[in-house]
Amino acid sequence: MEGASWAGRRSAILVAALASAAALLDLGSFHRLEQGDSLIPVLVSLQRWTPFFWDQERFGMLVPLLALPVRDPLANLLLQRALTAFAGLAALLLLARHALAGRDWPLAGLLAAGALLLLAPAPWLFEYLASQPYGLSTALALGGLAVAERAPPGSEGASPAASWTRLPWLRPAAALLLVVAAHWVNAVAGIVLLGLAVARAGAELLEGAPRAGVRERLVREVGLLGAGLAAGQVFLRLYPLLTGHRLRLAMGTLPVERWPGAWTSFFGLAWHDERRWGLALVAIAAAGVALLLTRPLRPQLAGALVRAGALLAAALGYALFAGALEWVEANAFHWRYLAPSALLVHLAAVSLLAEPLARLQRLAPAAGRAALAFVPAAALAVYGAPSLAHVRADLDAATGARTEDVLTAGCELVAGDYWSVWPTVWHAALVARERGISRSVYGITHRSNPTVPRWKGRPPESLRICRPAGEEEHAERWLRAFHLWPVRIVGRQGTVDVLVPVGEASATSGTTPAASR
Repeated sequence: MEGASWAGRRSAILVAALASAAALLDLGSFHRLEQGDSLIPVLVSLQRWTPFFWDQERFGMLVPLLALPVRDPLANLLLQRALTAFAGLAALLLLARHALAGRDWPLAGLLAAGALLLLAPAPWLFEYLASQPYGLSTALALGGLAVAERAPPGSEGASPAASWTRLPWLRPAAALLLVVAAHWVNAVAGIVLLGLAVARAGAELLEGAPRAGVRERLVREVGLLGAGLAAGQVFLRLYPLLTGHRLRLAMGTLPVERWPGAWTSFFGLAWHDERRWGLALVAIAAAGVALLLTRPLRPQLAGALVRAGALLAAALGYALFAGALEWVEANAFHWRYLAPSALLVHLAAVSLLAEPLARLQRLAPAAGRAALAFVPAAALAVYGAPSLAHVRADLDAATGARTEDVLTAGCELVAGDYWSVWPTVWHAALVARERGISRSVYGITHRSNPTVPRWKGRPPESLRICRPAGEEEHAERWLRAFHLWPVRIVGRQGTVDVLVPVGEASATSGTTPAASR
């Protein structure tokens, strides 16, 4: 019982360190990079919740569902960011627990989380912690694998569910629920973890672990992840039934002869954008290896390299898989699709430094305490002192350029470019709520289909549409798509033209599925 009690206290301490870091970045300068993609989940929660990201079949809206009771636009955004940032940092800690069993994985995970905040490029970090599903889905899936473990309470790899022995059905059910939820959030979450499970099993065998135990764990994890991936495919196929729109995801892979060129483009673009981060990781790994080459620590070098090698092998496997997908090519091999591999490479490098710090008896206790403080300290160093006033100022600058004009003009719709419409819609909702204005503002652009029922029953001549200055072509495209064309200009209010549908336009004639971006 004493071991189980310590495991519970340790878990609470680790959660507190990550949660404090998530809160600090959420109340710091993190929001300067808010944009259309990052704000749509907030609007999903505020305007119309759907099971998936609007007009997309790959990103399950779990966090917007959890935030649904919070109707204030600013509070909803802050809650969603806190949840996704916490999950993104927790994913690294859970990866360390998963891949570095038998070692000081809390130290490695905390150092990796703090180093991620300090080293990762700001755009990458914002995408990972706010806009993309990788952190949340990885944390959920690893949480499910942890719950499924059968280790005794108090052991090094003890499961958080070890006290559930009186309800033997509850542990596998909870594990499966978490893994399926991960694949709702991200339909292919299990691919990288399948590779890691195989690579880690190989590492354990090289280190002399009993084959029976390695086989049992591998079979259990492959079964859970396979069930999750199957559920993810079911979710994808359900999309047309739930939305009435066809599946737009390019499901296939590129022809085999094109894989080398695709991988070259994929890795080359990632290195170009993240070179400084990569070089810093090389330096960290080199420092760790240098320490492990010293006489007292030399026996630990082989094991540390084997575990880091397992992480790198899984990272390479996932990168090769992603780089061969039609969808990734269609999106110009953007570096965000390498996020799972980047996490594994990052953890591999940091684990090589954590190993000697944990093995040196004089340093280990202080290193553990410092690592707990390191994560929130890194958040504070990168994003500054917490200030709700500064958060609001950053959001006003990033999203509020047209809000005053839209509200003054009395517009219910904003039509134009994706990257200007959605920030304006969110900020208009924020200011309208603060001023007690009951009128809602909706977007007419890419990903607008889910909110069309909110306004399509109104007479066209009663609709006032704001068009950002200089976005005439974008606006016309989307107004035509949603049967609101032609229009006439009835005035200009600062940064927007004010339009009213005329002629044959009809707000009751349905929607046209927006083209994928």
